[in-house]
Amino acid sequence: MKPLRSILQLSLAIALVQACNRDGGPVSPSASRARADAIVDAAPSAGTWTAVASMPTARFGLAAATGKHGIIYALGGSMGLAGPIVPTVEAYDQKSGSWSAAAPMPTPRRYLMAATDRRGRVYAIGGALAGVFRSIVERYDPATGTWSAVSPLPVALCCGAATTGLDGRIYVIGGFANGNVQLSNVEAYDPETDTWSTLAPLAAPRAGKLAAITAPDGRIYAMGGINGVTTVATMDAYDPCADTWTPVASMPAPRRFLDAVLGRGGIIYALGGTVGSVGFPGTQELATVEAYDPSADTWAAVAPLSTPRGAVAAAVGRAGTIFAIGGFDGTSVLGSVEAFTPGPQDIAGNEPREDQGDDGDAVAPRCEGGALISAGR
Repeated sequence: MKPLRSILQLSLAIALVQACNRDGGPVSPSASRARADAIVDAAPSAGTWTAVASMPTARFGLAAATGKHGIIYALGGSMGLAGPIVPTVEAYDQKSGSWSAAAPMPTPRRYLMAATDRRGRVYAIGGALAGVFRSIVERYDPATGTWSAVSPLPVALCCGAATTGLDGRIYVIGGFANGNVQLSNVEAYDPETDTWSTLAPLAAPRAGKLAAITAPDGRIYAMGGINGVTTVATMDAYDPCADTWTPVASMPAPRRFLDAVLGRGGIIYALGGTVGSVGFPGTQELATVEAYDPSADTWAAVAPLSTPRGAVAAAVGRAGTIFAIGGFDGTSVLGSVEAFTPGPQDIAGNEPREDQGDDGDAVAPRCEGGALISAGR
């Protein structure tokens, strides 16, 4: 194992990975590795899952996002297969190892999506309530402890995926529209202008709570879900500069109702999920955790969850610790939470900053004129 690099070296490596090639697009995975040699030993390690403090409110079909100072917010969900669907928001402080109640969402929802903007504000996006899929988007400001409505989704939906891009926009991918129509839609929300833009769609519709993550080079990865009646292992990568999707290595096994996070070293972790619909006879809830290395386009199995979790939420906290939150294990709705502690060969470089959102991340790159450039320019 090579020694850990200094913070300066890591910052340079990450900047190189985020740079564009001379054609204006993000660098290719192979070029990323060659041009950012300081990012090494990024393969997932044989870390361990351990129980941490349970949520006060057991839920599945919830969403999670990491806000300022590494606080993890668990949003909405359902306390039982038949309800109730709740507006509950609970916040986990990794330093104290404890949960506390935050202001509830104005609109209760399950199978919603969540993301955090550069200022550390948390968004609750879409979801289902009373059998109707919703277009509502609500934003929580931890500084004031208040929620406010922002521009709604162009299409009411649930069971899609959301991730914040390096350009600061929030990308919403796939999902179910009312009538259980499966979507290939991709929409991007700009928090600075409170507007939505329609982007290149997925190659095929995908719903069933697929997952999405933004990698350090700016590409957005969408994985798993359902197409038609088939649970899929498919993963596609979106280039925000070219506005195109490209298939990449599929997950080793198909699943829906999973979640995913970006871990140390730019590794993407896909957690839990199901084969089949949550709560239906014959559905298999999964403890599977698999890790994807974008630079090599390969997947590897890592330590499984201690408990199978369908319709789980996941988030990354301090020091790159990964949290699996709530879900349904095939019998019970879960309030339990478990944390994955990366092994020593994982490097720092992607965990949330202590001051996330405090400066608006002014230097984060964004796409302009077909190229990723500094937002501060």
